[in-house]
Amino acid sequence: MVEITIRKRPRTEAVVTQRKFFKKTARGKVIKVLRERYLRDDVTCGIQGCRACSESSNVSLPSSGTLDHELYPNGHYVLPDTNVFLAQMDLMESPLFSPPIILLQTVMEEVRHRSLPLYNRLNALVKADDKRIWVFYNEYRSETAVIREEGETPNDRNDRGIRKAASWYNSHISVAHHSVKGGAKKPLPTVVLLTDDVANRQKAEKEGITCTSVRRYVEAMKNSNQLLDLLSAPGSEDIEPTRAVGARQVLYPDYLPVSTLLAGVKSGQLHQGHFNANPYNYLEGNVPVPAFEKPILLIGRENMNRAVQGDVVVVEVFDPKEWKAPADEVVDQETTLKNDDADDSEEELEDDKDITERKVLQSEASIRPPSAKQPTGRIVGIVKRNWRSYVCHIESTSLSSSNPTSLSQQTVFATPVSRLLPRIRMRTRQAPALLGQKILVTIDRWDSTSRYPEGHFVRALGRVESKEAEQESLLLEYDVPYRPFGKAILDCLPPEGDNWVVPPKGDSVPEWKDREDLRDLLICSIDPPGCQDIDDALHARPLPNGNIEAGVHIADVSHFVHPDTPMDNEAAARGSTVYLVDKRIDMLPSLLGTNLCSLRPYVERLAFSVIWELTPDAEIVNVHFTKSVIASKSAFTYDEAQMRKDDPNLNDDLTKSIRLLNSLAQKLKAGRMAAGALNLASPEVKIHLDSAESSDPIDVEQKVLKETNSLVEEFMLLANISVAQKIQETFPQTAVLRRHLPPPPTNFEKLKDILQKRKGMTLDVSSSGALA
Repeated sequence: MVEITIRKRPRTEAVVTQRKFFKKTARGKVIKVLRERYLRDDVTCGIQGCRACSESSNVSLPSSGTLDHELYPNGHYVLPDTNVFLAQMDLMESPLFSPPIILLQTVMEEVRHRSLPLYNRLNALVKADDKRIWVFYNEYRSETAVIREEGETPNDRNDRGIRKAASWYNSHISVAHHSVKGGAKKPLPTVVLLTDDVANRQKAEKEGITCTSVRRYVEAMKNSNQLLDLLSAPGSEDIEPTRAVGARQVLYPDYLPVSTLLAGVKSGQLHQGHFNANPYNYLEGNVPVPAFEKPILLIGRENMNRAVQGDVVVVEVFDPKEWKAPADEVVDQETTLKNDDADDSEEELEDDKDITERKVLQSEASIRPPSAKQPTGRIVGIVKRNWRSYVCHIESTSLSSSNPTSLSQQTVFATPVSRLLPRIRMRTRQAPALLGQKILVTIDRWDSTSRYPEGHFVRALGRVESKEAEQESLLLEYDVPYRPFGKAILDCLPPEGDNWVVPPKGDSVPEWKDREDLRDLLICSIDPPGCQDIDDALHARPLPNGNIEAGVHIADVSHFVHPDTPMDNEAAARGSTVYLVDKRIDMLPSLLGTNLCSLRPYVERLAFSVIWELTPDAEIVNVHFTKSVIASKSAFTYDEAQMRKDDPNLNDDLTKSIRLLNSLAQKLKAGRMAAGALNLASPEVKIHLDSAESSDPIDVEQKVLKETNSLVEEFMLLANISVAQKIQETFPQTAVLRRHLPPPPTNFEKLKDILQKRKGMTLDVSSSGALA
């Protein structure tokens, strides 16, 4: 953020502008909003050594720009327009793309308005240490601010603002260089407006602004071969198209206009929902919608109409006479279309592919059970695309047969690892080098004349079946954030680091405010072997009145992670620590997760405690919630706690506490099961590795659950239930509680049918208790 000092001066038309727009309120009313904008003449340009601007030590643009570009040997800065960040974010994020960038406030605001995910990526890019990006607040500098003219669209106004800022920078650079310390005369760097908008580029050229397209700019860079592969299709208007659209047959119906889609959904004639592909039959998909108990079935490419897994689509339902049942056959696209040509530059007319698929659909039609019919329809529009980067591999058969090792650009098939996705056509110069590797590919477009979506290469992950590539593939496919924690997040940690301790107890010590001292209780933790983030501990002891006191103690993370800080936002984005076979992806920096917020034995730690008074039959008499300071007396594994519980020769207080906890846990579980609880636990496995160095798997062992596993589970459930009840009582109107809705009975129809036919069994799914 630029540091701005407010100066006293008259409020004149020269320094105050007004922005007005109309806004729809939550209640549906349209109101007029008027906002004043105060303009300044001291917003810093960001160029190092510029005395024309106010002094700042945080500027990031070198005084000479960058000198390693063929088109601009005297140095230059790049000023991208909005569409560059919307369409070419993979290029901008690449470490190979490193020119100094001027990022306008207008561009940032437009990106935020158009795509929040891309805006978040842009923000991360600005904060990256390896990028030289200066955010220039052009909307607040008097020389670069623009006011929307009458009849001018918001997009045209923004384009004009971008051109005005580029023009100002070029004139300002001459002033800046005359003011640079020891400023000997030398050729001045230039500001290059980077845009793929032809109309904007033509206007910029008329105004004397240096500008170019993204492709032309990248082609003149040293690493052009690698960077050209990162360009998405919409940014490639300057190259020859791979296929002549006018000569090609339309393979898919055009989408209906947005106004028609919205009106149809509102009237109930059309239905909106998320598209789900069939992982076992690439010619089938479905869309669950509220209007029907069963999802709307989509059969054939044409009816799925270029939808990709997770897209929000609008569906037209056929007449009930045309409804069909899902097929039980497995139809694999790699097998069915194994002879397909990726570089299909000729007309895509009816060919062997269409004939093959038609035969598959005809054969399925004869075996679809009439009794299993469900609503059937076709997609008529896409409301929101769910496109992202996908883990793929290049099909070797799609490489050019004439010269498979050629480094010239060729079109290949990138096959996603997920069976829910179609093949992606991709143009690349690195096909031979990428063969046999896991790669990341982004979908750019899917025209009605193209059988497959088109995309571009993002980066290579490594060799197929290598541990590193397979691990990263899993993390990417399941959207697990795994980047290292940034400086802003690490700055939120206690400055004492590992030396932080709970201070001595005192009335004026903030750490002890509203906390109970539970350090004398016999508290212990029970976790899997090797657990480092001990986030919960337990205790139990008999009371003089014959009842039992039991407690669950959770690490008080809130003492270290404050709301709306970078660490809080990062933890919210990650959601959980993810465990792989030989590594973990932490939700919080290890100083917290495995140290200060880990309830280690013999160490005082801050905690949040739930303490019950229970009868010997595990009925709750009362419950108490409090912040606390504890000192765990031991950290057991499940096996160690089980052996201690079972050993008749051990009768110390800690062992008695474990036995008391186990007795209560058994009664709590029996009460839950009697109330209709359903146990959906699946077997856990442990993979044994050869050594820490090689990490080669040598054995797979199924974990055996013991009573102590159930002990911890029951008390964690009891704590959750008690806290939920307390929240509901305290905040009855605003409590956010987790609710498990019963699954639709239709989900069980196929299973019930199979059990009835093969085993003569009847499955009752009326409730969780009946199913259990």
